[in-house]
Amino acid sequence: MIFSRKNFLKIAFVLLLALLLQSCKKTETIRKVSGKESEKSTTLSEKEAESQAHELESLEQKEQESLDKEYGKESSASADAAYPHDDYPYDPKEDRKKVSLEKPDIVVGDQHYATQINDWYMNFQNYVGKTVSIDGYYMNFGGYTLVGRMGPSCPYCTGGYVNFEFKTDLDLSNLKSEESWIRVKGILREGTYAISKELSQKIYYIEALEVEKLPEVGVDTVTD
Repeated sequence: MIFSRKNFLKIAFVLLLALLLQSCKKTETIRKVSGKESEKSTTLSEKEAESQAHELESLEQKEQESLDKEYGKESSASADAAYPHDDYPYDPKEDRKKVSLEKPDIVVGDQHYATQINDWYMNFQNYVGKTVSIDGYYMNFGGYTLVGRMGPSCPYCTGGYVNFEFKTDLDLSNLKSEESWIRVKGILREGTYAISKELSQKIYYIEALEVEKLPEVGVDTVTD
């Protein structure tokens, strides 16, 4: 019963903290009335709390060491794997050394902007591995970064835009979501969205090797 033994310690620790916090609130009220005497008892409670916390931490560490010896570190780590999670299997830093973006295979222009993005989603097997250049608004929705424009409804897109996800290791802190106009250059890639250990689905994105903030907004609304 690995799960219950580990969580018992955590639950006990949380309960102890809750009791101590309640105790602190009470002594804080008494302290205003009783002066030095209450101050002494408060100091003692804090010391006891610190001691108990150290003991619980030590017990949890010993418990984990015991589990690692019995079951191995790898199995323990895999049991704690968080779901759902995204897997982007390519390394932009490495691919910059190998891929030239001077003449991208695909340049998405103002015409057929939505048509091109829709076709990526529907027929990605025809595009995987190709280099691409695309302009549009920078978007950050829930930690996911996208490039796109306003336009006709897209069943695969996000936030009411015609857009496509990109993933990069570059610093994007100077960009404002839905305001900054950018040019993304990179490689069309396939990744995985793992919902659970048994269930996953493919995701399509641009492995962005270059992200440039452009000085002016281009055609922000497309019709096709």
